[in-house]
Amino acid sequence: MDQQQALTVLVQAVQVAQSKGAYSLQEASTVAEAVGAFQPTTEDSEVTPGGASETTEDGEDDGS
Repeated sequence: MDQQQALTVLVQAVQVAQSKGAYSLQEASTVAEAVGAFQPTTEDSEVTPGGASETTEDGEDDGS
């Protein structure tokens, strides 16, 4: 597992925990902000539904 895959797994784990009410409202806000820092904007790249692949604006795989 590379670092990108590990980060994806950790983000998904945080999302599951939040869906089960693991965080207070303030904690959830802070976690959401941190997760957002790792998610690409829709202008920069395109993520598949599984989050496994990213492409650049020209449609080529960026290798991550």
